[in-house]
Amino acid sequence: MIFLILLAITVVEIMVIYKIRYVYSRQPIWGIGIVAVIIFIFYLISNISLNKFLGAYTFGLASLNLFFLFVMLVYMWLMHRDQKKVNMKQEADFLLVMGNKCMTERVPPILASRLNKTIELFKASANKPQIIVSGGRNPHSLSDKSEAEMMQEYLLEAGIPANHIIVEEKAMNTIQNLEFSSIKIHRFWSKETRPRVIIVTSDYHLPRTKLQAKKLGFKVQYASAKTMSMLKWPAMFREFTALLWYDRYVIAIVVGIDVLYSLSLYI
Repeated sequence: MIFLILLAITVVEIMVIYKIRYVYSRQPIWGIGIVAVIIFIFYLISNISLNKFLGAYTFGLASLNLFFLFVMLVYMWLMHRDQKKVNMKQEADFLLVMGNKCMTERVPPILASRLNKTIELFKASANKPQIIVSGGRNPHSLSDKSEAEMMQEYLLEAGIPANHIIVEEKAMNTIQNLEFSSIKIHRFWSKETRPRVIIVTSDYHLPRTKLQAKKLGFKVQYASAKTMSMLKWPAMFREFTALLWYDRYVIAIVVGIDVLYSLSLYI
């Protein structure tokens, strides 16, 4: 009975993370089922008593949960720290707006907040920078338009001149937002001048954006759009799973070490 309860807890946790990371996946049961089967087979071939196996399993599950909690707390601290370093008054040659998943024909609230922040920066700027809207078309979306195209229409309706909008509609994730947009910026690059770039994204998205920009060697400024409270915590948790996915090989090593150490305590 205890084993079934622990197995159920594991399945629920995997299901929550899986559904949030792949929220529009049609077959989440496959990933959950595979993990459950692996755990059960491991028990059958482990050749140890049920009590010892439950002890190892409980310790392993608890230690992994503490590890994930630690990662989440670090992420929240980084988000809070980054908020103090952005939104300062500054001039730029480019405003790069990070895309966000669009599932309907309307711009979702999180993406709208990024665009509103961009409009605010554009109108407050003396030199009127170019705005790069980045985002491809989600294959599960009800709209035939790309994220960038919907963002462009939003800006045009807000009175932003068309000649100040650059559309990048191939990117499907944060890394591609940065990479493909940098190609658009590169044609303005010269030895004498270096374009000043401000990346506009949501408050919860800042840590991952800064991390990826640093890996790519970008030296840019940032501006954050405030996310409404009702959407912020779900968005933060999905962002947390994205950070885990980006470092999935490291996470796999940590899980492997945790499993081996847990078993060594009870075998």
